[in-house]
Amino acid sequence: MRISILVHLFALIVIWLYSFNNYASLALSAALIMHFYWLNLNILLKKSNTILSFSLKDKTLITTDKLGRNRQYPCVYCAYQSQFLVIISLGKRSLVIFKDSLSSHSLSQLNRLLNA
Repeated sequence: MRISILVHLFALIVIWLYSFNNYASLALSAALIMHFYWLNLNILLKKSNTILSFSLKDKTLITTDKLGRNRQYPCVYCAYQSQFLVIISLGKRSLVIFKDSLSSHSLSQLNRLLNA
């Protein structure tokens, strides 16, 4: 988070020091601030529909969002899978899972669900 703030502040300083047009500086500054706001919402999981946890039960994926609502997805498919990352498509939504964050039991259960 601190690195992101420093990079955005440095970009703002560069925009205002090296720009010869105040309107261009204002437009670029507004775009940079909107990008920082969007980045915070998505990366720091501040949106209300952000999935905070998921569990697997009998070939069904159950997710819990930030508001506490549980959703069940009986039909999920793997959109992308690598050695370190899995992206699961849940209809209109996607669930990104870093494999290092899972315990080995949960990872084997997830692999069975995706490879079935």
